[in-house]
Amino acid sequence: MKVESVRWKQHGKQLDVPAEVAYKELLQVKKRNGGNLTPDDVVESAKNPESVMHAWFTWEDTEAARKYRLMEAGALIRSIEIVYKEAPKMERRAFEIQYKKKTGDVESRTVYKTAEEAASDPDNHARLIAEAVRTLMAWRKRFAALQELHHLMVAIDQTIEQIADKEAVG
Repeated sequence: MKVESVRWKQHGKQLDVPAEVAYKELLQVKKRNGGNLTPDDVVESAKNPESVMHAWFTWEDTEAARKYRLMEAGALIRSIEIVYKEAPKMERRAFEIQYKKKTGDVESRTVYKTAEEAASDPDNHARLIAEAVRTLMAWRKRFAALQELHHLMVAIDQTIEQIADKEAVG
């Protein structure tokens, strides 16, 4: 398939260069490394201050280590699952994101609540539904070319439509 356009993912971190420029640099890194693109190779290439990807990374080691530990802490929180007696085959996260709060120009603060607290709060419940819909749409988009998943795609479309209908009425 031929690439029609390249853009930054919405609601994500972006560089101050067009996505196409970063994409081309990533393709160059891939080419230099035998057709493989790895995070190690990207970091190595981005070390050069002339690289368009350089600004993506935190190069001050103390700050980078702190940010990494925060990412690890979030991964730890998201790694704990609970199983209810009533549904022993349905593991779920023990903690859900309650909200993300901006604490400055660069960082955000993520607050987690237990799954029960998150589900019982109407605002958070609506946020969880919206997040589920976004995740389903992203999954659908990613695997749209796989004909074997057609029935799942139809079910996703129907579910999203039902949710939209409920929101329009409610």
